[in-house]
Amino acid sequence: MNGSNAQSPLELIRDEIAKCIECGTCLHSCPVYRECHLDVQSPRGRNRLLRSLGSGEEIFNYPDLATVLQKCLLCGRCASGCPRGVRSDLVVEAARGELIRRQGLPLVKRVAFRKIMADRSAMAAAVRAAGKMQWLLPQTKTGGKLPQRTPLRHLPLFFLGLGKGCELPAIPDKFLREVAPAVTPAQGERKMRVAFFPGCATEYMLPKVGQAVLRLLASLGVEVVLPENLGCCGIAVAANGDAETAREMALRNLDILARLDVKYVITACATCGSTLKEGWAGLFRGLPRHDEFVALGAKVRDFSELLVELANCKPLPVHSTLPAGTRVTYHDPCHLARYQGVIEQPRRILGQVFGKDFVEMDYKGCCGCGGSFSLHSRDLSLRIGEEKLDAVQRTGAEVVVNTCPGCMIQLASGISRRGMPQQVLHLAEVVARD
Repeated sequence: MNGSNAQSPLELIRDEIAKCIECGTCLHSCPVYRECHLDVQSPRGRNRLLRSLGSGEEIFNYPDLATVLQKCLLCGRCASGCPRGVRSDLVVEAARGELIRRQGLPLVKRVAFRKIMADRSAMAAAVRAAGKMQWLLPQTKTGGKLPQRTPLRHLPLFFLGLGKGCELPAIPDKFLREVAPAVTPAQGERKMRVAFFPGCATEYMLPKVGQAVLRLLASLGVEVVLPENLGCCGIAVAANGDAETAREMALRNLDILARLDVKYVITACATCGSTLKEGWAGLFRGLPRHDEFVALGAKVRDFSELLVELANCKPLPVHSTLPAGTRVTYHDPCHLARYQGVIEQPRRILGQVFGKDFVEMDYKGCCGCGGSFSLHSRDLSLRIGEEKLDAVQRTGAEVVVNTCPGCMIQLASGISRRGMPQQVLHLAEVVARD
């Protein structure tokens, strides 16, 4: 594809906000607006502001534009409910990127994105160094009859660059690639061969989730390749406006994945899945190799999607790994439900395995994570998450099942903070082959 046909950020912004009729439908779905009730912190308000600033370079001379753009989770709820199909999430990403191009990245982000996250070995070294220091941090006490499989470490407020009071999973002694083989062979007759894209959280913080994915797929007749040298998907880098670095990261991963002889690329992280399916192609819209990213995206499947395909309209030969009678509920990650449209597949699996002990929440909104949003807008992130935690309590469930490590960490932290007894587990951790 000819790079001269690339749509500039300004053109994308103009095209999308031109479709907005300011009907206000997005106000009812935007988690930030629901909490703040400030129009400028809603999709409609941002679109109105950008339109009022003009259609050219003057848009980026507005002094408070960075602050306005920052108050967005990129959850996609506005786009999924917009009657005109306005992609306000893409408007925010494009505007953030253009601001960074003009003003440059702050030093901390420049080091984090370009020196650490873009370099797999540097990323591993940084996480390992943090792991050696985590004994200094208190370990969260958890209640409930079920053991907390991933201990949490509280990051006090003086660790401002790390967590701003967050509670994060304790960093394990070994990462996923140190405990998992390069190829996990299928048990019995091989039905297909797939690649597994673990993502950063599963690789470095939740390797047990990755092991559970490999183990379950292999038991169902799937050979799973864990490719060498895969790096971060780059969603945090792109969402913060550093499109150039995000493209470099995407290209390195594409060159690895495109060489593999596999039917699918499997993700167990909703955020990684949405990035591989749509985000990478979006970064290369109108640029060389765009078609390659589109082709790769068509091969990407969420873990739950593959399980349902393997079932082939029949019950899967799986059972619960939890004690009999354990009540579970399910949280819809924004990057899975809205960006990928994967809603029924996890529920089909949980409904089969847990039956009447699977209880739906009466509120299916955002947990408030939004990646780095939970750091730079911590107080707002926590307030958004309160409604989700209330919904968890109302279910009476003992386990919250999820398929996004980011949501898992946010929910586990909130549950711990409120002294609730629930445990948060990945779908792969609650089911096993009969």
